[in-house]
Amino acid sequence: MFSKERLTIRFNRLFRNFMFHFVFWYASMLFYAFLTGENQIFKVYLNFLRTDNIYVVILFLAIFASIIFTLIDRVFTYQVQRFFPRYFIGFFKSVLFFASAFILILIAARLPITIYTEKNYLEIFKTLPELDIHFFRFLVYFYISGFVVTFLNEVIKAIGRSNFRHWVFGMLSKPMEQERIFMFIDMKKSTTIAEQLGHKKFSHLVQDVFNDLAVVDNYNGQIYQYLGDGAIISWNLKQGLKRANCIRSFYAFIQLINKRKRYYNRRYGLIPTFKAGAHSGKVMVLQVGQIRRDISYNGDTINTTARIESVCNDYKQNFLISGNLAALLPESKEF
Repeated sequence: MFSKERLTIRFNRLFRNFMFHFVFWYASMLFYAFLTGENQIFKVYLNFLRTDNIYVVILFLAIFASIIFTLIDRVFTYQVQRFFPRYFIGFFKSVLFFASAFILILIAARLPITIYTEKNYLEIFKTLPELDIHFFRFLVYFYISGFVVTFLNEVIKAIGRSNFRHWVFGMLSKPMEQERIFMFIDMKKSTTIAEQLGHKKFSHLVQDVFNDLAVVDNYNGQIYQYLGDGAIISWNLKQGLKRANCIRSFYAFIQLINKRKRYYNRRYGLIPTFKAGAHSGKVMVLQVGQIRRDISYNGDTINTTARIESVCNDYKQNFLISGNLAALLPESKEF
């Protein structure tokens, strides 16, 4: 079932993905021209427009490449990847990267529509650019860039958009103090559900749940960590308090799960339920590890949030917040 929240998630994901690819490909093509000094290659091989302005040509090239790679990312969702071997996915992506380069060249050749007929299809090859060293050099560069942009995209997803800049420039090597809001969210009766479904089907349930948990992004929430069948979500103080985002996000997530109850019932024979605890306070944020690095939040605020979530069952409530956080929230009749 499509809902407003899910549509917003998908739109934001597509838009951010497109902008990420656009910035990368525009910078990548400019770097190629600077590195090789072969400005003419964009006019001879990739002449989308009849113009001598290389920046305009690269602009349209970047837009086209961004659309292709955004669509590739959209096709290879986790729902698709779970049904195919990893090696097949890697091979198929490689084929798509090469296909993208050749489609780009065909469009660049400005072929008339009449050539795409059963009798004239051989004329396509006559209009292609000369297959010289310049052509293959660009083709290899485009192919390698495709893997680089995919790698960077996965790194950003792994550490979060807000932490990427700090991570790249090493700004978290020295611990910094921040005041943040944290929410611990956990699936109820997860052990019983895991025994009922089996570890493989339960893993798919967790994937579906965490996919729906992306709704917190609509409320400026950042998923800090996944903990088995639960997660830790974080906000900076301003964004978390704005319109009570740290509260609204939990109920938006629960509402989304309920709207998809037919899907969960059909696939798993149950509707997952959740409990959560939220708290605000000061923490230290730092980069840890040498062999494998991670972004870590340390402090009593984290521990207190975990304890608040753990007593939800004692109070027979799905969501508890601390007095500290309640005092900071604006007055609202909604909650």
